[in-house]
Amino acid sequence: MQPTAPLPDPSALAAEVCGGDRASLATALNLLDDRRATARHRAAAFLAELQLQTPAGSGRLIGITGPPGAGKSSLTAALISVWRQRGQRVGVLAVDPSSPVSGGALLGDRLRMKTSAEDDGVFVRSLACRGEFGGLSPEVWPMSLVMLAAFDITLIETVGVGQREIDVSRMCETTCYVAQPGSGDSV
Repeated sequence: MQPTAPLPDPSALAAEVCGGDRASLATALNLLDDRRATARHRAAAFLAELQLQTPAGSGRLIGITGPPGAGKSSLTAALISVWRQRGQRVGVLAVDPSSPVSGGALLGDRLRMKTSAEDDGVFVRSLACRGEFGGLSPEVWPMSLVMLAAFDITLIETVGVGQREIDVSRMCETTCYVAQPGSGDSV
């Protein structure tokens, strides 16, 4: 059995996330995704510290949703490019279908987004929807708070939704619905 890594100090981790440290950001997101009881308590303490250390009004939260295959990832990549040209830092939470085997993210939206892996101003995290009917897993909200502390703009790209999966519209300041033209529509 592998020994588990020690859980991070909540206050120090919050300060590092607010400072934009990528490794700390990944650690924080992993902590929020950890289902062990000790990790849940540490995650709650971290979120409380993050709230104290995050400047008021930092970051914008934007949702991108629509049916599967409509072009959400392409739009996300295009928006990232525009915002990076303006010097803004962008975080993305890309919600994917859950693997029936592992429960993890199945498609990996970050693979479809054409962004530079060397760009420290962009951070993409895939996560599984875990069968939630609203299009978002419960981890999305706390993870978005972490991303908002570290980035100017945070995008939440949903798994692909129909008419009743509208959680993203309740969570974000702005929601963009991406739709394909119908077969009889002209462009």
